[in-house]
Amino acid sequence: MHRELSDIHEALWDPERLMVRLPPGVAPGVDLSELALHSVRETALAAFFDLDGGRVERAAAALREVLALQHELSEWPWSGAFPTTAEQPQPPGTDAIEWVHYDPNWRQFLGCILLLTRLVHGDDLPGDVASGIDRAVDRCVFGEPLGRIAPAYTNPNLMHAWLRGFVEPEAGIAHATLIAERVRRLGDVDEYNSPTYDGIDLFALALWVQHPPAPEYVPLGEELLDRLCARISALYHPGLAAVCGPHVRAYGLDLQSYVSLLGIWLAIAGEPPARVLPPRLSEHTDHVHDLFFLPVFERVRGPVVERLRPDPVDEPRAWRQEFGTAVANSVMRSDRALGWEHGRRPTSSASQYVPFVAHVEHVGRVATLGLMLPDGTGAADCVAITPDRFQVMLHAEQAPVGIRVLSNEPFTPVDDGYRTGPYLVTLAPRTSEFAILPVLHGFELRAAWAERTTALRITIER
Repeated sequence: MHRELSDIHEALWDPERLMVRLPPGVAPGVDLSELALHSVRETALAAFFDLDGGRVERAAAALREVLALQHELSEWPWSGAFPTTAEQPQPPGTDAIEWVHYDPNWRQFLGCILLLTRLVHGDDLPGDVASGIDRAVDRCVFGEPLGRIAPAYTNPNLMHAWLRGFVEPEAGIAHATLIAERVRRLGDVDEYNSPTYDGIDLFALALWVQHPPAPEYVPLGEELLDRLCARISALYHPGLAAVCGPHVRAYGLDLQSYVSLLGIWLAIAGEPPARVLPPRLSEHTDHVHDLFFLPVFERVRGPVVERLRPDPVDEPRAWRQEFGTAVANSVMRSDRALGWEHGRRPTSSASQYVPFVAHVEHVGRVATLGLMLPDGTGAADCVAITPDRFQVMLHAEQAPVGIRVLSNEPFTPVDDGYRTGPYLVTLAPRTSEFAILPVLHGFELRAAWAERTTALRITIER
């Protein structure tokens, strides 16, 4: 992975702008080269990588560029944040739209990356860069509006709690304690079983343990790492190279199809990289920008790798997690990993929600099927009828109700569907029951459409 990251870094490095270009893999199939955008977060991560390799001058130059881009402290909601690219204009005042004109979580991402850089490589940094990082971390903390990060928003919460511990010690300890109490009460993090955000959670908690701003962080971090790593170890299926669903947030279902932060952690813990990451890593690989996290993950690897145990699935496994009315179930055996959930009504990141996902060994290959929600479909309640048959009740506020079907191979639906890519089809409702997929890849789907509630049946071939 280091060699590939080094090659990608060199391919994307802009010696004139002293920053890393936005990799094409950020938006697969879209040519971003003419925009000539430069990524702020990946430039900071690349600087850490350069410092590890002794390239201090280039790292310092890159860090100066990043620090110069931070928004000043103000009354605006982007106070103390960073633009996502160097070319992103200043937010347009009262017309600014969160996630479009600014990303508020860049306070937490850049703050943690910069502070870790200061803690690990501070002696190698020029004085202006070291002091600049100190000021930037203060801005990240003081610029964060109180109450902006909801208690259920796990990944920025964990990062912000660590940053606060260095700037506002008492508030930071109280923040970290509240997070731990919530996880104890619920049994897991709210962003449950999310391959990218689990990776960030592990990183943040490793920071709590390896670089605690106060002694109180260590036992809290170890407790939460025990919980997360136990679940991740139980739901990772080495034989299928898959993480068993369901997923509150996911960018894909197949670890080998895109770079996930959890895939990086699994590789650090000893899994073959080609099993948990795309077999070919280049600047064009889907989500490749997350590969830049490799050096900072490795720097705090100890508390994570000693807890991750990706054991073979020699005996059947079952995992159940309740979040109030939401119940997630996962069942695994040597040839399959099935995950489903009912009772959740997603109000944020609904486009990343995967309430049903199956990985099944079928005719010498692993077939993957996932269901996601299109706009207009508000929920999907999945229940097991038998070990091989599932019913999914789809709900919409207004007719018609639909579903997005995701497979790890191109497929053609039996009936009309709106194709948004070779692997993803949004299905159009019909007035009578019909087959969605042919008996293909080991799955059969049938649906009986109604106006606002649709019953979907899934059968998995034995």
